[in-house]
Amino acid sequence: MPRVLLAWEGGAGRGHVVTLRSVAAALGAPEHIDAALYRMEHAGEIEDVCGTVFRGAGLRYDGEGRRARGVKTASWGEFLGDLGFRDPDFLKTQIGWWRETILARRCGLVVGDYAPCALLAARSLGVKAVGVGAGYGLPPPGLDIFPVLIEDYSERLYDESEMTGAVNAALAHYGAPPVSRFSDIYAYDDQLVRSLPQLDPYPQARTAPYLPPVADAPQRLYSEGDEIFAYFSTSELDDPLLLDAFLSLDAPRRVFAPGAGAQAREKLARAPGVTLEARPVPVEEIARRSRMIVHSSQNGILALGLACGLSQAAAPQHLEQEFNARKAESLGVLRRLPRRAAEASVLGDVLMDAYESQEMRRAAQAVAQTVRPVFEVDVSQAIRTRLDAVMRAFGP
Repeated sequence: MPRVLLAWEGGAGRGHVVTLRSVAAALGAPEHIDAALYRMEHAGEIEDVCGTVFRGAGLRYDGEGRRARGVKTASWGEFLGDLGFRDPDFLKTQIGWWRETILARRCGLVVGDYAPCALLAARSLGVKAVGVGAGYGLPPPGLDIFPVLIEDYSERLYDESEMTGAVNAALAHYGAPPVSRFSDIYAYDDQLVRSLPQLDPYPQARTAPYLPPVADAPQRLYSEGDEIFAYFSTSELDDPLLLDAFLSLDAPRRVFAPGAGAQAREKLARAPGVTLEARPVPVEEIARRSRMIVHSSQNGILALGLACGLSQAAAPQHLEQEFNARKAESLGVLRRLPRRAAEASVLGDVLMDAYESQEMRRAAQAVAQTVRPVFEVDVSQAIRTRLDAVMRAFGP
């Protein structure tokens, strides 16, 4: 088996590390696997399936100009522009770091989640490159321009042809061939899209089968739960209105919030009717105990809620989560919390309305019947089969 480098360059939360863990677990050969993570707070979740885990080079987000002009991110291409893809010198440095790492570790395969420069580096060296992750952050190549994904936010700040030029200048520096379109930076040997078609911005452009989202499904659907389960992976509960709204709810609550600050965690731990979990809760327990699930609309937890047949409420923190939430809302199974609520009671009313809605419960149970077959795929076997097709070296 060739040496494999797992790469993560951008994004927040533990979902990216959990996604890469699923790849390492599928391969089952820790001594041949390295992981380079641009953030290390969740490194412990992958250390047991990798030989070496170390800090990698991260993309830089610069949204000052966008904020100053009051312009939201219109497309994935615009987001890449904020991450430094307008700057050929930055791209040379970023790609160069990954090239040096790939060569030093003698890797024959790079698998990246939110790692476009790592995978460009692999391609520039003739090393096999595979992207993995949710559909939103793993667009298909061949798009003439990245489309606007939310009609409310359609103003563009950047010219994709100029960003294509910046990428090609960096690639030329390393003697690598140019890309024809900006989206062609995602022309990998394979894309392991871990998403439901209902949550993918590009379902018509996919040429390979979807893999299940990075979430488990319960063995069956339950209907007797009365808890509200909340999952906040970053600093969502640092928002005092959201925290106060959650604490005020007239229902039993269970929360796993690995990214919450000390003050929020203290309030949760002291609050009557709230169980603060120290580690991830098994999906069977979530499904059996819960009537509703609350989150920021991350791909994995949203998909888990769909598979469990639970009503959902979401407080999106950025455009990807906003896109996910609107998709789920269109299915009749989720309520979005208002972004500029004047007081916590407004958010609390939305949460309790979703909790008590029989219409949402019926819709959630119906949607669960349509998505549950996706989760029946043996993910480890599917990943191994796909990577075997790329490398022809992994055995049966």
